[in-house]
Amino acid sequence: MSNYSIGDLVMYGLTGACRVEEIGPLSFGGPGKIYYSMVPVYDTRSMLYLPVSKEEEINGRVMSADEARVLLAKLTGIKAMKYQQNTDRSLYESIVKSGDKEKIYSMILMFRNLRKENRKSHKGLNISDEKMMRDAERVLFSEISAAIGCTMKEAMESVSVLEEE
Repeated sequence: MSNYSIGDLVMYGLTGACRVEEIGPLSFGGPGKIYYSMVPVYDTRSMLYLPVSKEEEINGRVMSADEARVLLAKLTGIKAMKYQQNTDRSLYESIVKSGDKEKIYSMILMFRNLRKENRKSHKGLNISDEKMMRDAERVLFSEISAAIGCTMKEAMESVSVLEEE
């Protein structure tokens, strides 16, 4: 049977924190297939469906509020990882999917620093780097916001990572 229950907050792939809304069969799912119906915490208009038979794709439950507060304190001391041009994007994706929050934040800082440097010459990040940074931010900050009951923007501000627009 399933390891998660209705109402659980879970981490799912590059989507980030999701709330399990329903567990059961779907009209399009075929006979006997049971699905998790999940809503991303940052976008309550979306619904994701994952067969219970593939629940290993769920990266576990969202951390507790106490764990989130400890993490927030740690993040302020994290340094950006070193950017290496022409790095295989699968490396960055594997960091985000690893669930290692400190590495994810270090990667976010790397992309933000690169964007800041590129803006000096009226450029930005390339599309794939921008997407990877946004995915990493969504995964990390959706979990923190779900754990402590704030918005993603508030979670980002709590570690002073929002840039001046």
